[in-house]
Amino acid sequence: MNILKPDSPVMDFISTIADLIILDLLFIICSIPVVTIGAAYSAKYYVAMKKIRGEETGTIVPFFKAFKRNFKQSTIVWAILLVAYTLIGLDWQWILYNGWAETPLIYKIGVIAFSVIALLMTICIFPTIARYEMKTTELFKAAFILIIIKFIPLILILAFSIGSVVACLWYAQWFPLIYVFCSTTITYFLCIVFIKQFDKLEKNQAEKLKALQDSIDYDPETDAAGNISLAAGKKDIKELEKDLEKPGEAEDKTGNKITRFFRTEKKKLKGLSAKQKIVYLAQYYLPGTVLILLLIGAVVWYSIDVYKDKMRVLGGGTINCYITDEGRDYATDGFLAWGGYPASRTSALIEADDLSFASDSEYDQKYLEVSFRAAILTGTYDYLILREDAVYNYATPDYFQDMSDLVNMDNFSEDDFYYYVATDEEKARNSQGISFRDIFNGGEEEDEDKPVPVALKLTDETERRLGLDESYDYYIGFAYSTTPKGNEDYAKFIEYLFGKC
Repeated sequence: MNILKPDSPVMDFISTIADLIILDLLFIICSIPVVTIGAAYSAKYYVAMKKIRGEETGTIVPFFKAFKRNFKQSTIVWAILLVAYTLIGLDWQWILYNGWAETPLIYKIGVIAFSVIALLMTICIFPTIARYEMKTTELFKAAFILIIIKFIPLILILAFSIGSVVACLWYAQWFPLIYVFCSTTITYFLCIVFIKQFDKLEKNQAEKLKALQDSIDYDPETDAAGNISLAAGKKDIKELEKDLEKPGEAEDKTGNKITRFFRTEKKKLKGLSAKQKIVYLAQYYLPGTVLILLLIGAVVWYSIDVYKDKMRVLGGGTINCYITDEGRDYATDGFLAWGGYPASRTSALIEADDLSFASDSEYDQKYLEVSFRAAILTGTYDYLILREDAVYNYATPDYFQDMSDLVNMDNFSEDDFYYYVATDEEKARNSQGISFRDIFNGGEEEDEDKPVPVALKLTDETERRLGLDESYDYYIGFAYSTTPKGNEDYAKFIEYLFGKC
């Protein structure tokens, strides 16, 4: 069971990742006042770099000690950067106001360059504060030199950071998982970049100092503030593990690896006090436990989310509808807020398309009919808005649901509906096989002579809101639902459009 040992590569990696996640949470909490973002950022990288170096075992206590020690200088630097970001924001606002095409090229290039430099400066300067003690002006110089030296890896990490922000905004329903993964990844690779460069600089500086003053001892493991690691390193933990083992004791080979592992851990804890046991368990197993719980929570959360089908509400389109020059609104605009749906999880998936099935050849007409029917029956469209001349061609029970299954017919008049009545030819064809509506109706027989209300006429107010040409009448029809609660969504949508259902 070597994989479960705290000093194994797997547990060491899990521990590091868990610590980085905890650091990200501490950073978010301590950044809430906004003015403290700089101090939180420097404290985060102070602990993160020591974790990856293997110099640090604690997380929370070292974070707050570094936060307190670097607070003044980090806050001053953050205030300067905040002024720069304000100016950049005003520049971008001016560009958007005047239009991208109307803005001079040299001005756009300057704003983009200034934005990239400010972002890279933010990435580099706070880890530099975490590692060294120097004047603020020297910090900016050092960070700028670091940008030049490590421009390629830093610009790649910056691109990944911007991509992660876009992903969080675009897929808001997956925000926690995307943020944790991207933030931890960015922190890890930035630490690798900084550690390599800092080690190189410190080695060169140490050689210069040794050549100048052999009497001065230079310890590259000590930061410029004179502070050694705030807790024992991982080497000390390994020594502690050796001390817990009793010399001369025969190796226990009874049972399987899991039971032997638990017996060994029990022996290690037997001679420790309660406080020592808590410290031992926290140092060894807390990070891995936190990470495993987070992974289990994420899997359970998103599995439930997918199972409940919260990602989709309604999608629709229009057929042969004339939109006036005044513009249009989608039929679903405002529906999510009105219906109490979580907009951030569903609004991006509500779409509307303008469709046209005009064709000159009989082949194309048949092809379009088949593809249109397939799109309806496979759930591509939940609803369709049709102009009066199109409703007679497409509003059939094979395409659209019986409106009496969705609305209370007493709330509407007969003139509000388009009724479908099967022709003799259709009756003969349907009698020879099973129609699509038979499948959705569970094989129950229907009265072929009974008119079926398959579409509901839009009100004048709704037509004006959608920007439709009011010289025509328009109807809305609903496809057979492919989700368990689809009809409930349809009924709620009808109530939203007509004020009744």
